[in-house]
Amino acid sequence: SDNLLKFMLVVSLLVGVVPIMAGFLLEQNKQREKEEKFLEFTRDLVEMVRSGTPVSKAIINLRKRVYGTLTPHVGKLANQLTVGITLTDALKTFAKETSSPVISRAVSLISEAERAGGNIETILESVASSVAQVEKLRKERQASVSNLLTQGYMIFFVFIIIMLVMEFKILPLVSDLGSAE
Repeated sequence: SDNLLKFMLVVSLLVGVVPIMAGFLLEQNKQREKEEKFLEFTRDLVEMVRSGTPVSKAIINLRKRVYGTLTPHVGKLANQLTVGITLTDALKTFAKETSSPVISRAVSLISEAERAGGNIETILESVASSVAQVEKLRKERQASVSNLLTQGYMIFFVFIIIMLVMEFKILPLVSDLGSAE
């Protein structure tokens, strides 16, 4: 009865925790994909602006392209520009709805440059390189953490193996020697 209670407690904890963890991991993956696709979107935008298309028109033209989880946000951004909402307001809404700090920083740079009347093509290029740099740094950090995690697990398993060898091989030998005297 006591073992059944412990088993039920463990099962109920797993049932409660696993969906929350799975949801969290899925959300993290979606955010990462949004940021990666934003880099692709920004590069496409740079190419269109370089060819002489105004930023608003370029975004409207990019609405038909597929950017994974970012596609509905790009579509909404283009729809807002089509309706007549200003680029700055539409970009702020875009940043808020994607809820990504990387996209928010990039969008604030773009809207500031557009409002100040700076060379938007240069600003877009620098935003694209900035987002690319952030992605590169994130991947490097993830690779180093992954290596550390792997080393930690390897050390843990070696420790467990040593403990098992001591428990089942060395300790019986030592106890036999002690009882022989």
